[in-house]
Amino acid sequence: MNLLMLALVGIAAAGLLWGLGVGRRLWSFAGAALMLGAAGFAVQAARHVPGKPIAADVTPIAVDPGMVAFREAVFAPSREDSLALASADARLAAGDAHAAADGLRREIALRPGDAALWTGLGYVLALHDTAVSPAAKFAFRRAFALAPRSPGPAFFLGMAYVDAGEVAQARPAWAFALSVTPPNAPYRDDIVQRLAALDQFDKMAAAQRAAAR
Repeated sequence: MNLLMLALVGIAAAGLLWGLGVGRRLWSFAGAALMLGAAGFAVQAARHVPGKPIAADVTPIAVDPGMVAFREAVFAPSREDSLALASADARLAAGDAHAAADGLRREIALRPGDAALWTGLGYVLALHDTAVSPAAKFAFRRAFALAPRSPGPAFFLGMAYVDAGEVAQARPAWAFALSVTPPNAPYRDDIVQRLAALDQFDKMAAAQRAAAR
């Protein structure tokens, strides 16, 4: 494959990922996708390279202030919820997603009918598991059941899929979030822009696959 083309596609991918405002987990996914064109070379590589232990992922997870503002605007959480979610954010920033999830579980035990807490738990579990795991899906389902016409649970489910590298799964979640967002909501444009970025990413990935043939 033309290496220049691959480099240009990589630069464009980095710009789109930055525009989506997601963590660096997706950057590794995009890099893997771009390397599909070099699969033939990989097959010819040495097959008996000694393995090495992989250290536990304790990398701090940066919490985007814009995402916090979006969460506050969508859910308008109570003071108790804001404190609980902020505490989870701090634990994520310290690299302890397990403690972040445990803290939210304790709050949910006190307020089991709170969609904001269930949404927060679903997102934290997805970050902890590096996938939208069954436990994360359960938490998001509870949030949907408690707030079926709120864009919040669907939006953060989409974010969880993007962070996990399952970009195709994010679009229907964000499309639903947009469909239940009031026309004059201040966060509507944010959802629209993310959907547009996903569509552009799909086009770019299709162009990369065509160039790899």
